[in-house]
Amino acid sequence: MRLWMPVLLLTLSLALPAASAGAPTATDAGILFGGQGGSVANGSTSTTTLDAMPPVLEDYTATWCENCVYVEHALHDLLEERDGHVFSFHRSIGEAEDPFGTQVLDERWEERYSRRAPPTVVFNGSTMVVGSVPEGASLLEDFRALANVSLNLPEGSSTFTWTAATSGQSTVSWALSTQGGPPVGMSNVQVSVDVWVVEDTAHFPDGSNGEEHYPHIVRDIITLDTQGWDADGVTSTGTMDISLPAAFDGDDLSLYLVYSAASEPVVDPEPEPEPPAGLPGPGALLSVLALALAARREA
Repeated sequence: MRLWMPVLLLTLSLALPAASAGAPTATDAGILFGGQGGSVANGSTSTTTLDAMPPVLEDYTATWCENCVYVEHALHDLLEERDGHVFSFHRSIGEAEDPFGTQVLDERWEERYSRRAPPTVVFNGSTMVVGSVPEGASLLEDFRALANVSLNLPEGSSTFTWTAATSGQSTVSWALSTQGGPPVGMSNVQVSVDVWVVEDTAHFPDGSNGEEHYPHIVRDIITLDTQGWDADGVTSTGTMDISLPAAFDGDDLSLYLVYSAASEPVVDPEPEPEPPAGLPGPGALLSVLALALAARREA
């Protein structure tokens, strides 16, 4: 390398502004709301209004990720002071040191947020924080502010019922009803009604991040229904038998009802096919026909 190259690189690095790893950015994946649920060892029913739903906090992590520990401790402290649900997604693709991830959930991570590197936290599906460097005084302060951001959901209610697991299965019922359109700025919206299967905690002492017990592990996401959300609202009800994945250890699976709402792209109608090369288009054929008629009149 020539002697001036290191000097140039150093100069550019000093001139460019340093980006905070903890700066929140908006996603284009839509929103998540819900979080009703509980242990599948016992059946129960939960009914709530949309405005009373706590934030859905997605934690993208790995057992080898040392920086993830700071993020998860901040999320734990946040839940000590307010309602909310943390859902931990563990890396799987290409990883031998983390047994908690799956390829399906890894692909969801990439498709939804175009990310593969932990730590990443997503608030209500709409705001993402990458890394463990706080933007403010602390990660807890940053997370507290983002968790308090309202989704401005319309009036409505949600009910979720689940039965105790029997032979690796549970029966779930749901009912969503809103009395208004989607939040401002969203159009052509589709709502996916999903059950998130979560292992409350699992023990894995062989990770390199110093932790042994890992909470809130998402093991599967099961889609129950999909509905359009227009200006009049959205309604979805139903009952479904679902199969449960095996827990990594213990018997501590839980079920949570989570709604995903996203604006679907409007597909333009297909353009008229072009005429084959060498053939005149419709306009040219009309011109030739007009000239032929004029010539007959003159004859």
